[in-house]
Amino acid sequence: MENREAIVEIIRGSVSNRNQVGTIEEYNTIVRNNAWNGEMYKSYYAFDETLKDYVEQHKSVKGFDGLTYIDKIILDIDKGSIPDNQFQPYLLECLKEIDELGIDKSHVNIWFSGTGYHIELLNVFGFQPSRVLHEKVKLTMKEHLSFADSIFDKTRIIRAPWSLNTKTKLYKVFIPYDLIWNLTYENVCEMAQSKPVYEDKWVENNWYDTLNKDSEVEPYLQHLIVSTSEAVTNSNYRQTDTTSVVTCMQHVFNEGPTKGSRNMKLMRMASSYKRAGIPYVVALNGMLQWGSGSLDDEEIIRSTSNIYDGNYQYGCQDVIMAEYCDPKCIHFKRKDYTLEIRDVNELQDAFKAYIANDMTKMSVNLADIWSTPDYIIKPGELVVFSGDTGMGKSAFVQNIVTKIDKQTLFLSLEMHEHLTFRRFIQIATNQTEKWVYDKFKADPDTSFEDKLGHIKLMTVAPEIEAIRKVVALHEPNILVVDTTDEVHVDRFDGEIQRQNMVIGALKEMAQKHNIIVFAVHHVNKVSAAGNTISLHSLKGSTNIVQKADKVLMVKGKRDERARIICSEKSRDEGRFEMTCAFDFETMTFKELL
Repeated sequence: MENREAIVEIIRGSVSNRNQVGTIEEYNTIVRNNAWNGEMYKSYYAFDETLKDYVEQHKSVKGFDGLTYIDKIILDIDKGSIPDNQFQPYLLECLKEIDELGIDKSHVNIWFSGTGYHIELLNVFGFQPSRVLHEKVKLTMKEHLSFADSIFDKTRIIRAPWSLNTKTKLYKVFIPYDLIWNLTYENVCEMAQSKPVYEDKWVENNWYDTLNKDSEVEPYLQHLIVSTSEAVTNSNYRQTDTTSVVTCMQHVFNEGPTKGSRNMKLMRMASSYKRAGIPYVVALNGMLQWGSGSLDDEEIIRSTSNIYDGNYQYGCQDVIMAEYCDPKCIHFKRKDYTLEIRDVNELQDAFKAYIANDMTKMSVNLADIWSTPDYIIKPGELVVFSGDTGMGKSAFVQNIVTKIDKQTLFLSLEMHEHLTFRRFIQIATNQTEKWVYDKFKADPDTSFEDKLGHIKLMTVAPEIEAIRKVVALHEPNILVVDTTDEVHVDRFDGEIQRQNMVIGALKEMAQKHNIIVFAVHHVNKVSAAGNTISLHSLKGSTNIVQKADKVLMVKGKRDERARIICSEKSRDEGRFEMTCAFDFETMTFKELL
């Protein structure tokens, strides 16, 4: 049951009018009075009564460390750049994920926010009041309902029901669960124009019962709660909210010393402090406090002194800093905390070495496989292959590496090795599945080493650091990752960050080892549902497209053989387009002239 004595932040008129607080009961009264009027927000969470004294003393809610409550979990579905005709199908996919998690639809309320949607869940997880409740909510939602934007910070605010969105001039309105499946986005926007339109065209009187209605539910998903990791409790320093400057090192500090990597982390923190202009004595005292009881003082002094004397610097690709990488950081997008600066002589030497190599031996030209104009893929390039499920994108990549005799490390992370290997044989021999089985049954000593000896296969889904080690050990000409969804990252905050870390690491490997990397990547749900496959269809953030040197799409209809292979992006090459037939029996792509 909603705790009406709990305290919330109430914002009226503009988001700049913050730091006004009141009880839940007072908030509900204001919501009713403000309905179909102006802009209004409230704090995402409710707090204990000490919030009043805190705000009076600090003139801000920021930094409040009191008890936190939650009555309803609000999932923010941001429209962003999603086209109007694709946004509603995307919402429905999100609702299906909620249903698949086992949440009863009677415990789900849907609100149109004026642009996107607020999906409101009753507290089916059974979250209990806590000073770190926001962390539990954030971790749990990221684990189980990652499609929602991360709006779970302790002092986050959320638009109030029936209030105005000043950007769109539409109101936040309630939409019954059963009705949303038959509405278009245009219908919903029309509903949100004004109270008369809402009531005359869409509303039955009992719909307003949802306004400030008490809601109680017996929790049934307690087992899905993700607890916060144990942090070091040290009275000599206090943990703080992170800022957007070198956020990774703030995470390291807040986590506290952990066995096995304490000194490595200390050195990187000290390096970031020196680069920020913090005096040695201040950084040293901070490190002594941080490592107190876990590291020897002499070791802390020696490591900190070495960093300040030697001016050691660590960048975004460093193993420790990459582990704690955060999209919030100003360096996240470009990974440019430490930049490699080369003078003209170094550039000339590197370029001479580059052109001295016989690039034709190291490159892949699709014209060598199919009768098309030259389309050359060079070492150091990351090539992303994508398309809807069933288009044969994995098979198309297999066709390339089978017919280009270059040392290939193929990470087949979605299919069993027997299936992947059988398809390689079919492609190499242009034969059917039955032919392959009959061949091995008739002659157990059958070998295809002459045709497939250049390919090494790995089917166990690895962590990204393990891929780095395997590439360094085997030194392939081509690395294939099929698919990027199956690559593990040891530590990440949400699916978007995981994908960004994976694609960033693959790009780094291509450049560092001067190899070609083929990455098979899924399309997003919106494009798949609408059958509108384009450059913007790649699952995840735009970082995938930005990192890729080339993006090749496999398009067509699942029940037909015709396929169009086209380049949606080519950083240093002309456009490529080929119409071909996908032979399901032999898993080969044959050009249609």
